[in-house]
Amino acid sequence: MSADQEHEGHPHDAIAGVPVRLEAAELRELSRLQPARALLATALEWLGIAAAVALVSWRPGVVVYLLAVVFIGARQHALTVLGHDASHHRYLNHKLGNDLVASVFLMWPMFVSVWGFRSFHGDHHKYLGGVRDGNRLLWRTHTGRGELRPEWVYPKTRGELVRELARRAAFATGLRWIVRGLIGSLMLREPGPWRVARLGCYAAAIAVLSVGGWWLEYVGLWLVPMCTWHVTIQYMRLIAEHSAVHSDDPAYQATRTTIPTRLEALLILPRNIGYHIEHHWYPSVPFYKLPALHARLMREPGFRRNADISTSILRSMILVTKR
Repeated sequence: MSADQEHEGHPHDAIAGVPVRLEAAELRELSRLQPARALLATALEWLGIAAAVALVSWRPGVVVYLLAVVFIGARQHALTVLGHDASHHRYLNHKLGNDLVASVFLMWPMFVSVWGFRSFHGDHHKYLGGVRDGNRLLWRTHTGRGELRPEWVYPKTRGELVRELARRAAFATGLRWIVRGLIGSLMLREPGPWRVARLGCYAAAIAVLSVGGWWLEYVGLWLVPMCTWHVTIQYMRLIAEHSAVHSDDPAYQATRTTIPTRLEALLILPRNIGYHIEHHWYPSVPFYKLPALHARLMREPGFRRNADISTSILRSMILVTKR
Protein backbone atom coordinates (compact mmCIF):
# COMPACT_ATOMS: atom_id res chain seq x y z
CA MET A 1 0.00 0.00 0.00
CA SER A 2 1.47 3.39 -1.00
CA ALA A 3 1.71 6.27 1.44
CA ASP A 4 -1.00 8.24 -0.39
CA GLN A 5 -3.40 5.32 -0.25
CA GLU A 6 -3.17 4.88 3.50
CA HIS A 7 -5.78 7.54 4.18
CA GLU A 8 -8.42 5.07 3.00
CA GLY A 9 -7.60 2.80 5.91
CA HIS A 10 -4.73 4.26 7.87
CA PRO A 11 -3.16 1.76 10.29
CA HIS A 12 -3.46 4.28 13.12
CA ASP A 13 -7.16 5.09 12.66
CA ALA A 14 -9.16 4.96 15.89
CA ILE A 15 -10.81 1.60 16.45
CA ALA A 16 -13.88 3.38 17.82
CA GLY A 17 -14.30 5.54 14.72
CA VAL A 18 -14.90 9.31 14.65
CA PRO A 19 -18.08 11.42 14.97
CA VAL A 20 -17.56 13.23 11.65
CA ARG A 21 -16.70 11.09 8.62
CA LEU A 22 -15.45 12.99 5.57
CA GLU A 23 -16.13 11.90 2.02
CA ALA A 24 -13.38 9.69 0.57
CA ALA A 25 -12.45 12.19 -2.18
CA GLU A 26 -12.24 15.01 0.32
CA LEU A 27 -10.06 13.03 2.67
CA ARG A 28 -7.91 11.85 -0.21
CA GLU A 29 -7.11 15.45 -1.16
CA LEU A 30 -6.38 16.46 2.44
CA SER A 31 -4.13 13.40 2.84
CA ARG A 32 -2.10 13.99 -0.31
CA LEU A 33 1.56 14.33 0.61
CA GLN A 34 3.73 17.22 -0.54
CA PRO A 35 7.23 16.02 0.39
CA ALA A 36 8.85 19.31 -0.60
CA ARG A 37 6.92 21.06 2.17
CA ALA A 38 8.09 18.54 4.76
CA LEU A 39 11.70 18.79 3.61
CA LEU A 40 11.56 22.59 3.54
CA ALA A 41 10.20 22.61 7.08
CA THR A 42 13.05 20.35 8.18
CA ALA A 43 15.65 22.57 6.53
CA LEU A 44 14.18 25.70 8.11
CA GLU A 45 14.26 24.17 11.59
CA TRP A 46 17.92 23.23 11.23
CA LEU A 47 18.74 26.64 9.76
CA GLY A 48 17.06 28.22 12.77
CA ILE A 49 19.18 26.13 15.11
CA ALA A 50 22.34 27.05 13.20
CA ALA A 51 21.41 30.75 13.33
CA ALA A 52 20.87 30.60 17.09
CA VAL A 53 24.25 28.90 17.60
CA ALA A 54 25.91 31.51 15.40
CA LEU A 55 24.26 34.34 17.35
CA VAL A 56 25.53 32.99 20.66
CA SER A 57 29.04 32.75 19.19
CA TRP A 58 28.83 36.28 17.79
CA ARG A 59 27.15 37.97 20.75
CA PRO A 60 27.92 35.89 23.85
CA GLY A 61 26.04 36.86 26.97
CA VAL A 62 23.53 35.54 29.47
CA VAL A 63 20.45 37.07 27.84
CA VAL A 64 21.39 35.94 24.34
CA TYR A 65 22.20 32.47 25.63
CA LEU A 66 18.88 32.10 27.48
CA LEU A 67 16.97 33.26 24.41
CA ALA A 68 18.90 30.72 22.35
CA VAL A 69 18.04 27.94 24.81
CA VAL A 70 14.33 28.71 24.42
CA PHE A 71 14.53 29.05 20.64
CA ILE A 72 16.60 25.90 20.12
CA GLY A 73 14.42 23.93 22.53
CA ALA A 74 11.39 24.94 20.48
CA ARG A 75 13.14 23.92 17.26
CA GLN A 76 13.93 20.55 18.85
CA HIS A 77 10.24 20.21 19.59
CA ALA A 78 9.53 21.03 15.94
CA LEU A 79 11.93 18.27 14.83
CA THR A 80 10.03 15.73 16.92
CA VAL A 81 6.73 17.03 15.53
CA LEU A 82 7.99 16.40 11.99
CA GLY A 83 9.30 13.03 13.13
CA HIS A 84 5.85 12.36 14.56
CA ASP A 85 4.45 12.82 11.04
CA ALA A 86 7.04 10.31 9.81
CA SER A 87 5.86 7.83 12.43
CA HIS A 88 2.46 8.03 10.72
CA HIS A 89 4.13 7.58 7.28
CA ARG A 90 3.14 11.16 6.43
CA TYR A 91 6.57 12.73 5.88
CA LEU A 92 7.76 11.35 2.52
CA ASN A 93 5.99 9.20 -0.07
CA HIS A 94 8.55 6.38 -0.10
CA LYS A 95 8.35 4.37 3.11
CA LEU A 96 12.06 3.61 3.31
CA GLY A 97 12.95 7.21 2.52
CA ASN A 98 10.37 8.41 5.02
CA ASP A 99 11.99 6.43 7.83
CA LEU A 100 15.59 7.04 6.76
CA VAL A 101 15.42 10.82 6.41
CA ALA A 102 13.27 11.16 9.53
CA SER A 103 15.69 9.03 11.53
CA VAL A 104 18.85 10.90 10.54
CA PHE A 105 17.54 14.47 10.58
CA LEU A 106 14.62 14.41 13.01
CA MET A 107 14.53 11.59 15.54
CA TRP A 108 18.03 10.24 16.13
CA PRO A 109 19.42 13.70 17.05
CA MET A 110 16.68 13.77 19.71
CA PHE A 111 17.60 10.24 20.91
CA VAL A 112 14.29 8.88 19.62
CA SER A 113 13.51 6.04 17.23
CA VAL A 114 10.92 6.42 14.46
CA TRP A 115 10.03 2.75 14.89
CA GLY A 116 9.96 2.82 18.67
CA PHE A 117 7.78 5.92 18.76
CA ARG A 118 5.51 4.50 16.06
CA SER A 119 4.92 1.32 18.04
CA PHE A 120 3.65 3.31 21.02
CA HIS A 121 1.97 6.17 19.20
CA GLY A 122 0.02 3.99 16.80
CA ASP A 123 -1.63 2.29 19.76
CA HIS A 124 -2.29 5.68 21.34
CA HIS A 125 -4.35 6.59 18.28
CA LYS A 126 -6.11 3.27 17.90
CA TYR A 127 -7.01 2.77 21.57
CA LEU A 128 -7.21 6.35 22.85
CA GLY A 129 -8.18 6.39 26.51
CA GLY A 130 -8.30 2.60 26.79
CA VAL A 131 -6.07 0.11 28.53
CA ARG A 132 -4.10 -0.43 25.30
CA ASP A 133 -3.45 3.28 24.76
CA GLY A 134 0.25 3.55 23.91
CA ASN A 135 0.68 6.69 26.00
CA ARG A 136 0.29 4.55 29.12
CA LEU A 137 3.63 2.94 28.30
CA LEU A 138 5.40 5.75 26.44
CA TRP A 139 4.70 8.53 28.93
CA ARG A 140 3.97 6.30 31.94
CA THR A 141 0.66 8.02 32.51
CA HIS A 142 -0.86 5.16 34.54
CA THR A 143 0.14 2.85 37.33
CA GLY A 144 0.08 -0.92 36.98
CA ARG A 145 -3.42 -0.84 38.49
CA GLY A 146 -4.63 1.46 35.72
CA GLU A 147 -4.76 4.63 37.80
CA LEU A 148 -3.42 7.96 36.57
CA ARG A 149 -0.09 8.88 38.10
CA PRO A 150 -0.16 12.14 40.10
CA GLU A 151 1.67 14.19 37.45
CA TRP A 152 -1.07 13.34 34.93
CA VAL A 153 -4.08 13.99 37.19
CA TYR A 154 -5.95 17.13 36.08
CA PRO A 155 -7.30 19.63 36.80
CA LYS A 156 -4.57 20.79 39.19
CA THR A 157 -4.25 24.06 41.03
CA ARG A 158 -2.19 26.65 39.20
CA GLY A 159 0.52 26.31 41.82
CA GLU A 160 0.65 22.56 41.27
CA LEU A 161 0.93 23.09 37.51
CA VAL A 162 3.77 25.57 37.92
CA ARG A 163 5.62 23.15 40.20
CA GLU A 164 5.12 20.34 37.69
CA LEU A 165 6.48 22.47 34.85
CA ALA A 166 9.44 23.53 36.98
CA ARG A 167 10.20 19.90 37.80
CA ARG A 168 10.17 19.03 34.11
CA ALA A 169 12.53 21.92 33.35
CA ALA A 170 15.06 20.84 35.97
CA PHE A 171 17.18 18.71 33.58
CA ALA A 172 16.64 15.30 35.22
CA THR A 173 13.55 14.47 33.16
CA GLY A 174 15.41 15.24 29.94
CA LEU A 175 18.32 13.05 30.97
CA ARG A 176 15.90 10.20 31.64
CA TRP A 177 14.43 10.67 28.17
CA ILE A 178 17.91 10.45 26.65
CA VAL A 179 18.76 7.28 28.55
CA ARG A 180 15.43 5.72 27.64
CA GLY A 181 15.99 6.59 24.00
CA LEU A 182 19.52 5.19 23.97
CA ILE A 183 19.09 1.97 25.91
CA GLY A 184 15.40 1.74 26.73
CA SER A 185 12.25 0.58 25.01
CA LEU A 186 12.35 3.14 22.20
CA MET A 187 15.63 1.76 20.91
CA LEU A 188 14.83 -1.87 21.62
CA ARG A 189 11.81 -1.59 19.33
CA GLU A 190 14.01 -0.41 16.46
CA PRO A 191 14.87 -3.08 13.84
CA GLY A 192 18.36 -4.50 14.32
CA PRO A 193 20.02 -3.09 11.15
CA TRP A 194 18.61 0.35 11.85
CA ARG A 195 19.80 0.16 15.43
CA VAL A 196 23.31 -0.50 14.16
CA ALA A 197 23.02 2.43 11.73
CA ARG A 198 21.85 4.65 14.55
CA LEU A 199 24.81 3.71 16.73
CA GLY A 200 27.07 4.37 13.75
CA CYS A 201 25.65 7.88 13.39
CA TYR A 202 26.19 8.52 17.08
CA ALA A 203 29.78 7.26 16.82
CA ALA A 204 30.41 9.61 13.89
CA ALA A 205 28.91 12.54 15.83
CA ILE A 206 31.08 11.74 18.85
CA ALA A 207 34.16 11.68 16.63
CA VAL A 208 33.31 15.05 15.07
CA LEU A 209 32.63 16.65 18.45
CA SER A 210 35.86 15.25 19.85
CA VAL A 211 38.07 16.27 16.92
CA GLY A 212 36.52 19.73 16.79
CA GLY A 213 36.63 20.23 20.54
CA TRP A 214 32.94 21.17 20.53
CA TRP A 215 31.66 19.20 23.51
CA LEU A 216 31.01 22.27 25.65
CA GLU A 217 29.02 23.85 22.84
CA TYR A 218 27.07 20.63 22.34
CA VAL A 219 26.12 20.42 26.00
CA GLY A 220 25.26 24.12 26.27
CA LEU A 221 23.42 24.51 22.98
CA TRP A 222 21.85 21.10 22.48
CA LEU A 223 21.51 19.16 25.72
CA VAL A 224 20.58 22.15 27.89
CA PRO A 225 17.76 23.30 25.56
CA MET A 226 16.59 19.71 25.21
CA CYS A 227 16.50 19.02 28.94
CA THR A 228 14.90 22.33 29.92
CA TRP A 229 12.65 24.20 27.50
CA HIS A 230 12.02 21.31 25.12
CA VAL A 231 10.94 18.93 27.90
CA THR A 232 8.76 21.62 29.48
CA ILE A 233 6.83 22.51 26.33
CA GLN A 234 6.41 18.84 25.46
CA TYR A 235 4.65 18.38 28.79
CA MET A 236 2.54 21.50 28.22
CA ARG A 237 1.49 20.12 24.84
CA LEU A 238 0.62 16.70 26.24
CA ILE A 239 -1.62 17.98 29.00
CA ALA A 240 -3.25 20.49 26.64
CA GLU A 241 -4.07 17.61 24.30
CA HIS A 242 -5.78 15.20 26.65
CA SER A 243 -6.25 16.60 30.17
CA ALA A 244 -9.46 18.08 31.64
CA VAL A 245 -11.14 18.30 28.23
CA HIS A 246 -14.45 20.18 28.36
CA SER A 247 -17.30 18.82 26.25
CA ASP A 248 -20.82 17.55 26.89
CA ASP A 249 -20.46 14.90 24.17
CA PRO A 250 -18.48 11.79 25.26
CA ALA A 251 -17.13 11.41 21.71
CA TYR A 252 -15.29 14.72 22.14
CA GLN A 253 -14.06 14.36 25.71
CA ALA A 254 -10.68 12.73 25.02
CA THR A 255 -8.92 15.45 23.03
CA ARG A 256 -8.55 19.22 22.87
CA THR A 257 -7.39 21.36 19.95
CA THR A 258 -5.12 24.31 20.80
CA ILE A 259 -4.57 26.93 18.10
CA PRO A 260 -1.58 28.96 19.31
CA THR A 261 -0.77 32.60 18.75
CA ARG A 262 2.09 33.27 16.33
CA LEU A 263 4.60 33.65 19.16
CA GLU A 264 3.33 30.46 20.81
CA ALA A 265 3.60 28.64 17.48
CA LEU A 266 7.24 29.71 17.26
CA LEU A 267 8.23 28.90 20.83
CA ILE A 268 5.79 26.29 22.18
CA LEU A 269 3.48 24.59 19.64
CA PRO A 270 5.28 24.44 16.27
CA ARG A 271 4.20 22.94 12.96
CA ASN A 272 0.45 22.78 13.66
CA ILE A 273 0.83 20.18 16.42
CA GLY A 274 -1.98 21.88 18.37
CA TYR A 275 -4.66 20.72 15.91
CA HIS A 276 -5.04 17.58 17.93
CA ILE A 277 -8.68 16.60 17.55
CA GLU A 278 -8.19 16.86 13.81
CA HIS A 279 -5.01 14.80 13.91
CA HIS A 280 -6.53 12.05 16.05
CA TRP A 281 -9.55 11.73 13.83
CA TYR A 282 -7.55 11.71 10.59
CA PRO A 283 -3.91 10.67 11.13
CA SER A 284 -3.49 10.40 7.35
CA VAL A 285 -3.51 14.21 7.06
CA PRO A 286 0.03 15.71 7.16
CA PHE A 287 0.87 18.62 9.43
CA TYR A 288 0.62 21.30 6.73
CA LYS A 289 -2.96 20.30 5.88
CA LEU A 290 -4.28 20.31 9.45
CA PRO A 291 -5.49 23.95 9.35
CA ALA A 292 -7.49 23.10 6.22
CA LEU A 293 -8.90 20.01 7.93
CA HIS A 294 -9.85 22.15 10.93
CA ALA A 295 -11.63 24.65 8.68
CA ARG A 296 -13.52 21.81 7.03
CA LEU A 297 -14.61 20.30 10.34
CA MET A 298 -15.72 23.70 11.60
CA ARG A 299 -18.41 23.60 8.92
CA GLU A 300 -19.99 20.72 10.83
CA PRO A 301 -22.48 21.95 13.48
CA GLY A 302 -21.69 19.06 15.82
CA PHE A 303 -17.97 19.80 15.73
CA ARG A 304 -18.46 23.51 16.36
CA ARG A 305 -20.81 22.77 19.24
CA ASN A 306 -18.91 19.97 20.98
CA ALA A 307 -15.19 20.31 20.22
CA ASP A 308 -13.00 21.78 22.96
CA ILE A 309 -10.99 24.36 20.99
CA SER A 310 -8.62 26.77 22.70
CA THR A 311 -7.10 29.78 20.93
CA SER A 312 -3.90 29.88 22.99
CA ILE A 313 -1.66 27.40 24.78
CA LEU A 314 -1.79 29.69 27.81
CA ARG A 315 -5.58 29.47 27.73
CA SER A 316 -5.27 25.68 27.54
CA MET A 317 -3.09 25.77 30.66
CA ILE A 318 -5.85 27.72 32.42
CA LEU A 319 -8.45 25.21 31.25
CA VAL A 320 -6.55 22.33 32.88
CA THR A 321 -6.24 24.12 36.23
CA LYS A 322 -8.58 24.98 39.05
CA ARG A 323 -8.40 27.85 41.49
